[in-house]
This record gives sequence, C-alpha cells and structure tokens, in this order.
Amino acid sequence: MAIHKHPTKPEIAAAIYIRKSREDKSKPAHRLTVQREQLPAYARAQGWSFEVYDDGHASAARGKTEDLRERARLERDIRAGKIGIILVIELSRLSRDDSLQDYVAWLHLCAEHGVRLATLTRTLNPAQPSDWMLLLMEGGFSSVEMKVLKSRMEEGRAEAFRSGRYLGGQVPPPYVYDPALKRPVIDPAALERLRQVWTLAEQMSARAAAVQLGLPHIAIRRAIADDRLLYCQALRLDPETGEQIPCEWEPCLDAERAERIRANRRNGISGYSRRHAAGLLSNLGIFTCGYCGRSVRAWKNGRPRKDGSRLDYYGCKANETRRLCEKSRMVPQQIIDERVATNLCNTLAAGDDLKRYWFAAQDNDDTTARIAELERQTATLQEKKQRLVAAITEGVIGFADAKAKRAELDASIEDLRRQLATARASIQTEPDWDSLALTREGFDAMEFDEQREIIALAITGIRLYAGYMIIDYAFPRAETGDTSTRIHLPPPARGPAVKRTPRYKTNE
Repeated sequence: MAIHKHPTKPEIAAAIYIRKSREDKSKPAHRLTVQREQLPAYARAQGWSFEVYDDGHASAARGKTEDLRERARLERDIRAGKIGIILVIELSRLSRDDSLQDYVAWLHLCAEHGVRLATLTRTLNPAQPSDWMLLLMEGGFSSVEMKVLKSRMEEGRAEAFRSGRYLGGQVPPPYVYDPALKRPVIDPAALERLRQVWTLAEQMSARAAAVQLGLPHIAIRRAIADDRLLYCQALRLDPETGEQIPCEWEPCLDAERAERIRANRRNGISGYSRRHAAGLLSNLGIFTCGYCGRSVRAWKNGRPRKDGSRLDYYGCKANETRRLCEKSRMVPQQIIDERVATNLCNTLAAGDDLKRYWFAAQDNDDTTARIAELERQTATLQEKKQRLVAAITEGVIGFADAKAKRAELDASIEDLRRQLATARASIQTEPDWDSLALTREGFDAMEFDEQREIIALAITGIRLYAGYMIIDYAFPRAETGDTSTRIHLPPPARGPAVKRTPRYKTNE
C-alpha cells in the first residue's frame, strides 16, 4: 500500500485503523465512509506519513476475531517498531470485545513500543500516567455503554421472540423474505416441492424419500426436522416454558400432518442406534495430518484417568505402530469436535453472505470457457485423425509416415482428455444452502449421523497440526474468495513426567 507524505511538515509514521461498529453491523456504512474520508485528511493536515489498516468489512464482535486481519497486521507492525501513532475515529475501535482485557492489552502494547493514540480531537500517550488514567476511564465508559446497549437489545429481542415476530436470519423453504412486509412470505413453487417431501415423509423413511426425489439424504432430514415443521406451522417454542408461540408469518402446514410426519419418523428409527463412527470426524475422508498427509484417526487412551474415565483422542495414523510422524501429537476429541462445530456454525450463520461470495466466485471462474476450448481442440484433432485414416486408405500417404503421425495425434488427444477431466472435476456444484441453514442450537439438537452429514457437506478438508488446524470449506468464507480458516488449539497439558510412553489403541 502506498505511503502518503506531506511535502513540508515533519513526518510521523502513523497508522489509520478503520473498523465497523458492532451496533451498526447491519446498517448502511455511513460511518465507514466518514472514517475513510476524514481520517486520511486529518493525517495529511498534521503532516503525518500514514498507512491505512481497513477492517471495515467486519465488526469486532466476540467470535469474529479471525476476520480482523488488518488489526493483526497493525499489531505486527507495532511490534516491529514501524508505528509512532494510531489514528482512529473512536478509541473503542481498537478493542475486540466488551471486556477491558483486550483494550488494556492494547494500551500496554502501545506504551511498551512508544505508540500514541489519536482521534480527530485529541492525542494521548499511554506511557504517561495521566494519559493512561484518561484512556482507562474512556475504555471503562465505552465498555459500560456497550454492555447497557447489549442488555437493551437482548431485552428487545426477547420481547420480539415472545410476540412471534420475525427475528432475521436465513428463511427456510418454502418461505422467502419480503423486504416490503419485513417478514417471511410463502413461495408457491417451493411450497409445491416441499409438499412432495411431506407426502413421502408420511409414508416412508427419509432415506427412501431422498432416493425417490433424487435429493441428498440430509436435505430430507432437515426438511422434516422438528424446528422446520414448527416454522411451517408459523410456531416457535418458548425455551423456558416449552409452550408454542404463534408467529406473524402465514402457516403452510397443519398440525395433523406435522404429527403424522413425526410419528412416521419415530417409527423409522425405533431401536436403531445411529452412532457408528468412533469420532465426529472419523471416516469422513476429510481429516488428515498437516505434516505427513496421512489420515487422522480416533484413538482411545489405554490407561484410565484418576476419576476412572477415558479420553478419546485424534492423532495421525502414521503412529499406529510406532512414532513415524514426529511433529504430530494426540489431541482430545472433545476439543477438536467443539472447535470445528463452533467455527462451522459461526460460518453458516452468514448464509446470505456465503451465497453472495459463492456466486461471485463462479462469475470470476473461466473454467466453462476453458472446457469449451479444450472440447473444440479435441474435435479438431479427431477430424485430423479421420482425414489421416482416409489418406491411408486412398494411398495418399505411406503407412510408416501415417503411423508416426497417428501416434502423435493420439498422444495429443489423450492429453486434452486428461485436461478436460481435470477441468470438469474442478467445476463446483452449488452447495445445498437449505441443508446448511442452521444455528449452533440446531446443530447440537441433531443426531450424531446428521452432524457428520452436515460437516461432510460444508467442509472439504481439515489439516491437523500440533498447535492449530486448517479447515477448508466447500465455498468461499469471504469476499476475497478464501475458503480456509485457521483454528488454534490449546497446548498439550503439562503433567508429571512418566517413565514410559502411554500406549494407545485404535478406536475404529
């Protein structure tokens, strides 16, 4: 990024940090425009050389810290001694949560590296005791203000929930969101398709209905899940009392039919245990060691803990008989399962954005044009081959010369076919957004096999390292087209030294 300089005044290495406010995350980006215009203008007026760190695409809400890439870059530049002053629209923009812990950590970082903090009205030096006190007071006021605001928002949302009002989020079929009415309305075409699902779900299992309709099994199971059946009846459950709350949108399913679907679903799974795999991520073909590329397996510790329980682990398959993958380590299953589920549900919560990112990626993809060109080249070579055969038959060309030419054409055609196969395999089918529309509560309420199907539907690969793992999704997670995210893991637990290496046995 270019460094802007003032021609006459002394230079100061300044960083302009821009971020969306948490309370304005769903509103027009007016404040972002103000930041992007006024902050650089102020820096130029002060004669500062500056660089812009723009996290305007994301708020600093808890659980979204991986989106604040520019904030992380700013921290690295501070530690490298590149920054003398940070200019923000409000000092609270540097903090990523409602507690003072992160805010105070930034004050310590700036004080340690001699970095001042500035807004459009004042500049404070955290290394000075008086300014430190003012910064702490301002941070405290901001934290209290945000807590009060969140409390009021939660009260308002709870009241809207009890009143049956639409609370936002992705609308499941057969509904679509009507911006004019500001609530879900029925899509007749989607309702007709869903009625076919309901009819079959009253008579047969979800798997049989999926085969008959040519749909993924998880799509049918999601369509007849309890939360979907309630939604289609325009109902929701009060989590405290369990009572049904009538909602403001029009119902499209009656209670009798919903009960018949539930009854048939219960009969279909009676006495059947769904837990087959040793772990949530086992045998899906997506979990591999980041060091050697082998699959990651589920293991059980051969020795019980003091309380008598045994911990299940994930670990590299290379270590099944002896230590072949030195960098890998055993990680408790519950830690990895929890972090994968949390990241997955946080990602799927932005369903509308994910759709937009996916279609944007398809617009920028030239695979279709490349396939058409490869097919044209293949057809041209096939025509040349036919003409060569005709020339041999008519005696125009000698057999020895024709044999070498035909071998050359066959090799070229085979190479084009390999390129075509690779290109066609790279074409992505549109994800089943309906099946992927779920919250963490909905994921936790699913049965074990359903959770595994959702994971296999959304995630194409997980690479496990000693201190972190990389999750690759089947769709972009950001406007940049990035499909991967990095999840940190806790360090190994430190216990008393043991004289022998614990033995593990496979759990699959």
